[in-house]
Amino acid sequence: MIVGVGGAAASEDQADETSTPSQPPSAIAALQSAVGGFRQRPKSGRAQEDLAEELIALRWVCDLIELEFSETAAIFAETDEYDQQASTSPYDWIRHRCKMGARDTSDRLSIGRQLSALAESARAVVEGTIGFAHLSVIARTRNAYAEYDMVDAFDEVEILELARERSASRLWHFGQQLRHGLDAENLAREQRHLAEARHLRVVSKDDGSVIVRGWLDPIGGAAVLTALDPLAERTGKSDDRDWERRMADALVELASHGLDAGLIPQRGGQRPHLQVTTSLETLMGIKGGLAAEMEFSTPVSSKTVQRLACDATITRIVLAPDSAVIDVGRAWRVVSGSMRRALNARDQYCRWPSGCDRPASWSAAHHIVHWALGGETSLDNTILLCHRHHVKVHEGGWQLARARDGRLVAVPEHAGRFHVPVRAREPDQIPAA
Repeated sequence: MIVGVGGAAASEDQADETSTPSQPPSAIAALQSAVGGFRQRPKSGRAQEDLAEELIALRWVCDLIELEFSETAAIFAETDEYDQQASTSPYDWIRHRCKMGARDTSDRLSIGRQLSALAESARAVVEGTIGFAHLSVIARTRNAYAEYDMVDAFDEVEILELARERSASRLWHFGQQLRHGLDAENLAREQRHLAEARHLRVVSKDDGSVIVRGWLDPIGGAAVLTALDPLAERTGKSDDRDWERRMADALVELASHGLDAGLIPQRGGQRPHLQVTTSLETLMGIKGGLAAEMEFSTPVSSKTVQRLACDATITRIVLAPDSAVIDVGRAWRVVSGSMRRALNARDQYCRWPSGCDRPASWSAAHHIVHWALGGETSLDNTILLCHRHHVKVHEGGWQLARARDGRLVAVPEHAGRFHVPVRAREPDQIPAA
């Protein structure tokens, strides 16, 4: 190993053990001094490739220190120093005095105790061909064999070879496969317990926003990530949303698609759906109109109402001055089934001018001139837009308009003039109005 850690225990007249560490031995003092000097280096104005190389080297040094810590922790565990300091175990002493988490403490002790049996893997860490995270997985896997008195069957050469080729996460997957071979029932039991620990808490705040907190087991989490990941991809070069925003948008889009496609089980004899109650003035965007009402939400703006009404089922309700219901009209679909099928066949996917690959089944029929403002519900006046781009048009400060040559373009809502983008659709792709 590369760092010496020898030294006598702290004397009683040194600093209190619950406050600052005692005077370090000379080797540790030299290490601390070297780290302190390194931290004074310039950190700004450096070439990107230099930063990349430094990160790799820095991670390697951290791995070496972790290796030394694990070895020293295992040596410490063989002493009675922890007992003399009134701790119940070496694990308890290290966790509290070294300010570590439970998992990390157990991990380091386990690695330190197995270093002599994993000499080749430890050497690979020193050489930088695998990381300390790989060694952790290797030690845990060997430990699993030991629990079943099958440690002689553990093949360090095989798993070390894989460690040199795979990430630590992928190596962990291989370790799980080996554990399944040792005890399939136990692994299934662990996975079942993890599934039973799933939880999700959804809290609505006073302003109508929603906080989502939860935990999913690996299999349930994989299902969610598999569904969200393709929806969270950037929609183009101009998509500047960060990853967390894209994942949130993907979750909303997934829920919206489930409602629109009728994939959610009925409740009270009806398909679950967003129900918005609005006045004609609000729907038309007339100044002074009251905000609309929607279940599970705060009052909704006229722009959002117009977006939802683009492709919705509408029911006319006439109220008396005292809010008594005078008449309820028949529900009618803004975009009929036959027209929607024709729209799907023509557009095939979201037709945002700069490009989008959301399929028709994940898109809504958007009125270029809204039907509430006199626009026709016709193929010439409708276009498919995915959830994100539909929001961009109605609430995001953009509008779709026809250029003089018939091409559809996206322009700022209040733009007096606009230029046709190079990537705008050709007239034969979207029929001109």
